[in-house]
Amino acid sequence: MPKKTQLEELLAGLPAGDAFKTLKTDGEALAKKITAWDEEMVQRKSKAYDDVENFPNKFTAEYIFLINMTESDLPRVNQPSVDRKAELDAQWTGLKARGRELLDKDLAAYNEKLWKAGIGGIWKK
Repeated sequence: MPKKTQLEELLAGLPAGDAFKTLKTDGEALAKKITAWDEEMVQRKSKAYDDVENFPNKFTAEYIFLINMTESDLPRVNQPSVDRKAELDAQWTGLKARGRELLDKDLAAYNEKLWKAGIGGIWKK
């Protein structure tokens, strides 16, 4: 189960009351950060073929498009494709770092708060 789903289920099940208010607020903020990162990675609003006009492609679609443009029986990798790959690789470096920070720092810190409150944490796998 994805960590965001686990987090949302945990937040929905948190008891009401002042004791858990900070946990809920921190969890909601973490969920927003995860959602923002995910929205930069993948366009999830597109439902039909022509939705690309209404919702711009995100990182994964751009990368797959680049791969498809250079893929053929006799692949031709031209300079614009090399330049675009360099741009996307640089973008990926930042996205990957943010994703690692969310998992290794933000989620770990939130898990620690959950354990201290006696609730348990978000699963690792």
